[in-house]
Amino acid sequence: MTYTVETLSQQVRNTLLADPGPSGRDTVRALLEEVARDSAFAQQYLGDDQPQRKLLYQDPDLGFAILGHVFHEARRTQPHDHGSSWAIYAQIAGVTTMDGWEVVEPATAETPGKVRLRDSATLTPGTARVYNEGEIHSPRREGSAKLIRIEGNPNQSGPRLAWEPV
Repeated sequence: MTYTVETLSQQVRNTLLADPGPSGRDTVRALLEEVARDSAFAQQYLGDDQPQRKLLYQDPDLGFAILGHVFHEARRTQPHDHGSSWAIYAQIAGVTTMDGWEVVEPATAETPGKVRLRDSATLTPGTARVYNEGEIHSPRREGSAKLIRIEGNPNQSGPRLAWEPV
């Protein structure tokens, strides 16, 4: 099946209306794995000339956003969570290693928390991974990569806490 942002956003919307919790997000993860294998989708929405982060769709009612990412170079992101939101990463091209972290020392609004590496998962084209609320993770790429990310509520209010590896 060939996907468009319109068909993807409608399927995500229907899934999250039926089940907004972790099992609904896992259903969206499986859907994103199909989309990640759709070369026509990648050609249409993840061109080499697009910015590193591009908003493809934001749902006016549920708030979720579909973002396209095109990275031209290696990049390592600091450990983070998505605050009171969640995120699903789906690899289109290249490889991303997703490091998962466990809290050693809690963070406060004034002081970064301390985290220890718990595990690493390799995302290759056609694979996706869910990070629910509060799950600390950090993507790293050794070269160019393309991915789709869905955030549950990118416009959430409230501070995001900072995390530092020990």
